[in-house]
Amino acid sequence: MIPPAFDATVLDRAANEPDRPLYAFDDWDRPVSAGEFADLAGRGAAVLAALGVGRGDRVAVWAENGLGWLVLLAAAAWRGAALVTLHPGLTAAELTSALARSRPRRLFVAERVRDRDGRAVAARAVAALPPDVRPDGWHAFGDDLSALPGWTGSVPTPAGHPDATLNIQFTSGSTGPAKMVSLSARNLIANARWTADAARLGADDRIASPLPLAHAAGLGSGAVLALVSGALWVSVRRFRSEPVLSQIARHRCTVLQAVPTMAAMLADTVEPAPDRFDLASLRVGFLGGAACAPALIARTRRVLGLDRVAVVYGQTEAGPTISVDPGDGSCGPPGGTVGRIVPDLCAVVVIPGTRTGLPAGQPGELLVRGESVTTGYLDDPAATRAALTDDGWLRTGDLGALDGDRVLTLTGRVKELIIRGGENVSPAEVEAALLDDPAVAQACVLGVPSPRWGEEVGALVVAAAGAEADPGRLTATAATRLARHKVPTLIRTVPRLPMLPSGKVDRRAALGLLTGEKER
Repeated sequence: MIPPAFDATVLDRAANEPDRPLYAFDDWDRPVSAGEFADLAGRGAAVLAALGVGRGDRVAVWAENGLGWLVLLAAAAWRGAALVTLHPGLTAAELTSALARSRPRRLFVAERVRDRDGRAVAARAVAALPPDVRPDGWHAFGDDLSALPGWTGSVPTPAGHPDATLNIQFTSGSTGPAKMVSLSARNLIANARWTADAARLGADDRIASPLPLAHAAGLGSGAVLALVSGALWVSVRRFRSEPVLSQIARHRCTVLQAVPTMAAMLADTVEPAPDRFDLASLRVGFLGGAACAPALIARTRRVLGLDRVAVVYGQTEAGPTISVDPGDGSCGPPGGTVGRIVPDLCAVVVIPGTRTGLPAGQPGELLVRGESVTTGYLDDPAATRAALTDDGWLRTGDLGALDGDRVLTLTGRVKELIIRGGENVSPAEVEAALLDDPAVAQACVLGVPSPRWGEEVGALVVAAAGAEADPGRLTATAATRLARHKVPTLIRTVPRLPMLPSGKVDRRAALGLLTGEKER
């Protein structure tokens, strides 16, 4: 069994298969092998040691996907420190806020971040911090850490702490302020192993993944999954369709890992000119991070020539994967469920806000417990108490039903339930009804304040290519499928849904578009 400490896992992979390709990026000539990565991790640990970083400290990284990002993660583990992941899309003001909240001892910044001068943005962000929360220093780096002090120094002894916090992830904050989730090596490695087994991915696979490392799925279900399974993880600095497709051809990738929005954009690029791209090696789609409509699953499979599409559901707090539908029909029709709860993760469905269990097939709030579940939120005991029970159950906030075979069907979010005149309405149910219309490509259903009913059902829709999503017709069609209190009374068409960096819909921004409180 692979050791649970991250630094030990890196060294174990290098000792057993030093020449096995491990990570590839679009701006590197060849993949980095397991042996090379272990050497880089040791050098990175020497850098952190020279900068005074040790057990219990935090260091932050602000960068797009790249080898240096992963070296920092492994180096932090080597020193018993935690890596705070800062999304590359942050503005200077957002970067200042994230640093003030996470208080890293050192900040590492890529020279270029989303076509911006990383040094200049970091300098502004740090200067705006109160003196008592500023990092001891911030450091720009290129493709690796070799230009930093300490690179040529003595490599320190690996810390080997499986249960110390290794990664601090900001949640997407789709309905409230982002929280900082603490994840240990044990959390990440256990979850990555379960995910690989459930999705049937292994050492012979080459995974094309444009997901950002600052996203729990990109890190845990991507880069860490490759480390524990022996697969090659092939990434790009930033998602753009053609570079991803080029990487698939270049490395003969067998798996595509993406959020649904990315899958749709890749299909949009391939479908008009399928002969431009060599995708013959692809066999599996690996989709998660947001709801996967059956039509999108079918189109992704058809256009990209996939044998199957595995659907993954999870949360950052769970490490992140909770369930997987491998796409072989064993969990029902594609898109009908989010698959089977991964092995070794306990799951129950309860009456929301209680610990009262519900029978199989009856919807309620999903609770999970296991080796991959976080111990809490950084510096936020109140949020931790609200999310985790005393005996370690995570309240996911998701509504769903489990059948006797542990297959999960999601019905919505506890916080997103619309209560219209005392009647509960699940946004997911209404979205499914709207998405059944061929004129609708995407839909987001929200509760709109109403003086009469408390809330009304509203929807943003994106029309399918070449179609017209007429709100009046959609309302009439929905009325034939849904109870009267579930039918949207306000539908607006938009060119695109507002998205968070994680690939999820930004529901706060969507509500602003729906109510006209923000410019469309």
